[in-house]
Amino acid sequence: MVIAGMRSGDSADKLRAERLRARVRSIGDHARSVNLGRAGRLADVLATMGGGRLDDDQREAATDLAHQLVGSAGTFGFAGASQLAAELERFFTDGAFDDQARLTTAQQQLHELQQELSAEPVYQADEDEPGLTN
Repeated sequence: MVIAGMRSGDSADKLRAERLRARVRSIGDHARSVNLGRAGRLADVLATMGGGRLDDDQREAATDLAHQLVGSAGTFGFAGASQLAAELERFFTDGAFDDQARLTTAQQQLHELQQELSAEPVYQADEDEPGLTN
């Protein structure tokens, strides 16, 4: 049966594609929520660093959080947030927490990262799906 140039299987395919997109978006929304939580925990760490002190366990935990953000944010359409998280990961890896300028930069980067995660993700369409957009 053909309806206005559409085969009967086309509507079922479109429905399946929409359901898949909805599931992927749901996974992305969950990842964004988790990543905002990670960013919040990094904000807590940075807030306690006023004296330039961070013990090894705190530094390792913060480095791990930043590293998780690098991968997850990039995977779910937040390339800018991923790059900012990479800078934060380097900050925590390098140490030198008593450098006020570096601490201020890290705080600014975290603020930008949180703003990026609060925006809509930007997905790259695969070559075989040129019409795929947010």
